[in-house]
Amino acid sequence: MPTYDYQCKNCDHPFTALHKMSDPIPDCPDCGSHEVKKLLSAPAIHGKSVAPSSQSVPSPSVGGCGSGMCGHKH
Repeated sequence: MPTYDYQCKNCDHPFTALHKMSDPIPDCPDCGSHEVKKLLSAPAIHGKSVAPSSQSVPSPSVGGCGSGMCGHKH
């Protein structure tokens, strides 16, 4: 379920709500006002990383390719 960021127009309280897209916009948890606006927020991106992990590239100081300790046949 996605999270959405809101700000109350009555008391300026920012809050985050977890709900379905089809659910109505929640009331302000501080003052109970129905006058809230949805804020723009960065999307959450899930999936595989395109950058190699630090464990997949041997470090030269820990016996990398230069020392012959990487396990590859060069």
